[in-house]
Amino acid sequence: MGKVLLIDDSSDMLFSLSKTVKKEGFTVFTAASGAQALEILGSQIIDLIFLDIGLPDINGIDLISRIKKITGDPDIVMLTGMNDAKTAVEALKAGAIDYILKPFDLIEFKTILTRTMQARLLSKKVFLAQKPMGLEQIIGTSKEVLRLKEEIKTAAEVRCPVLITGETGTGKELVARAIHDRGGGNAVFIKVDCGTLSANLIESELFGYEKGAFTDAKADKKGLVEMADGGCLFLDEIGNLPLALQPILLRLIEESTFRKVGGVKDVHVNIKIIAATNVNLKQEIKQGTFREDLYYRLNVLQLKLPSLQERGDDVLLLANFFLRQFNRELNKQIRGFSLAAETAIRNYAWPGNIRELKNAIERAVIFCRNEWIDPQILNLNQPNAGIDQTEPTLLTLDQMTTRHIKRVLQATGHNKTRAAAVLDISRTTLRDKLKNDQSPAT
Repeated sequence: MGKVLLIDDSSDMLFSLSKTVKKEGFTVFTAASGAQALEILGSQIIDLIFLDIGLPDINGIDLISRIKKITGDPDIVMLTGMNDAKTAVEALKAGAIDYILKPFDLIEFKTILTRTMQARLLSKKVFLAQKPMGLEQIIGTSKEVLRLKEEIKTAAEVRCPVLITGETGTGKELVARAIHDRGGGNAVFIKVDCGTLSANLIESELFGYEKGAFTDAKADKKGLVEMADGGCLFLDEIGNLPLALQPILLRLIEESTFRKVGGVKDVHVNIKIIAATNVNLKQEIKQGTFREDLYYRLNVLQLKLPSLQERGDDVLLLANFFLRQFNRELNKQIRGFSLAAETAIRNYAWPGNIRELKNAIERAVIFCRNEWIDPQILNLNQPNAGIDQTEPTLLTLDQMTTRHIKRVLQATGHNKTRAAAVLDISRTTLRDKLKNDQSPAT
């Protein structure tokens, strides 16, 4: 697992970026000043730093040189203003590898984060999975899950492409890692999310480029395909792969060769390709957005993941697994679910599948003040939860937001830190929303 340091004097910025870093599976440290950053760097080996140019105690450019003197060689990405291109150039000269112009969206941040960390960790031959994902990690005893485990064993024994299909939240990445681990988990496992990389970046990220291929190509660069040589390339959300790149992927599957952007020589690799999608690729073929020949090459061996609703009492096994997990993380001692709560869990449709279940249990553990979780805490089968249908007053969206915040504050005993965590906002944002409260009296 890699380590990321965020340096910015905005608490809201640190909060938002920290969440993204954690969701990608990396350890995150934050600093609001240069002094705090240097203190962290004195005790931690950091892989990637996102550095704001305007800090209260030191200029970001000057901080880069100090970082280079006291620590190893972390990658540094500068955060700078939209109209400050000169500073961005100075940052690159000082040793930064990239920069992001403010304001930016989290998709752009996530793209640079994952791209940089993947390349850095792979250069150190670090396996990207946090821990081995064997069959024991796939929880369930239903016939659908037992069938799936047998199919995973088969998929692990062959080198042909594997296509994993299923609804969002059914665990496609977990299955892909299980296939890889069972088939020889010591090799590298590279995940590429085809839905997050922009169309103009994905070709160079996948296949790399030769020096001089375009203006900023100042040196040869390996792509993720070449980095996966000898291991597994997991193409998540394959349905989002741009149509122009699909014949290149088809050639890679059929001949195990590709060419870098701007290259004239073929590069040979030995990789296992696993693709996943939650869309109907046959429908995409009819609409002209996915090649039929690529579909059939990917679909040599298909694993269809069952929805949570199809798995019967597996939902209770998973609920108790997540309960134990969040008991540990939140230092709680909840004993289990009441019979009524178990019935509610069984009867709920779970349109978001395992991901929705996990989030629901986490919320329940946060709110629960008793030894047992009851249906009221789970708050299932209430599509209009939080909206009083008898209210004669029509509220604005801001007023409804404020009213919900007050209910969460009441449920958390007016603990603002806990309420902010439940609401998925920072304490500063919570304070500002309460300060601007214009909702009707309740």
